[in-house]
Amino acid sequence: MASLFRSSSSRSWLVLVLATLMMMTLMSSSTTAQLQYDYYNTTCPGVEDLVRSELLALFAADMTLPAGLLRLHFHDCFGAGCDATLLLKSHNGTAQRDADPNSTVRGYEAIEAVKAKVEAACPLVVSCADILAMAARDAVNYTQGPAYAVETGRRDGNVSRKEDALRFLPPADGNVTVLTQYFAAQNLSYKDMVVLSAAHTIGVAHCPSFSPRLYNYSGAGAAQQDPSLDAAYAKNLTAACKPGNVASVQPLDAATPNTFDLGYYQSVADHRALLASDAALLDDSLSGAYVNLMTTNASSVDIFFADFAVSMINMGRIGVRTGTDGEIRATCQVYVD
Repeated sequence: MASLFRSSSSRSWLVLVLATLMMMTLMSSSTTAQLQYDYYNTTCPGVEDLVRSELLALFAADMTLPAGLLRLHFHDCFGAGCDATLLLKSHNGTAQRDADPNSTVRGYEAIEAVKAKVEAACPLVVSCADILAMAARDAVNYTQGPAYAVETGRRDGNVSRKEDALRFLPPADGNVTVLTQYFAAQNLSYKDMVVLSAAHTIGVAHCPSFSPRLYNYSGAGAAQQDPSLDAAYAKNLTAACKPGNVASVQPLDAATPNTFDLGYYQSVADHRALLASDAALLDDSLSGAYVNLMTTNASSVDIFFADFAVSMINMGRIGVRTGTDGEIRATCQVYVD
């Protein structure tokens, strides 16, 4: 791929691109939730160390869990705000976790195990929503991603609706315009969308989430393949995901699926992005410029880590409940009906 850093004119253009993305981020951060760092310093001292210690043991036993917990936090925040309502259960199948986009979400039991340890130390003080945010942060850091401070002070919601997940979670086949709209609905910027998409540098996706790119790209039922896919990569995917295969998974970042790094952006640049929504970043000039920066600049990993930390904090502010709004649950997975 040609580097944007090979001429002074291209460098100037890239500076303009990054400045535009930064302005978009600042514009989207106008609503700051009533959260703060070290919220539990006096009410539950050391709780973040306790959460991290419990998670480290769980991660050591299951290397796929960090990606699951990062996704759990994302789906909770986008579904109805970062209030742990994704963890709620329904006897009638009407809760957020019952929606199709959440059918493969995992990590519920890990959060419950951590919550039990926290409750033993500080009963009815620390919310499930804050534990989710801490867990996502620790998952990123455990997989060699950035370490960043998490704002806390969230309270838990007690209403969970399947339709919220169906309405607000971004689609796996969305283009940049569609994705930007979904993120904007959560008061997140264009840059947040480009940066948070790289959470796919760890984890896997089930075949149905990307098989239309292999067998029905036109949407007309014909056996057509996404022409943007690298041919060798597409051949491997079709061998692993035959039509009708719903259980098999493929890594979102085939090179380093368990390491939080720039492998995601390299996969996108090499036309080896698994999901259509990830491949779409190349189709837009601004997101494409960020992908190019992440794959051509020697210091790009530091830029990415700093950007990702900021965007995770922004996401953690979506629809939070604070003060007297919401509750502190003793158990995260309770039934709402």
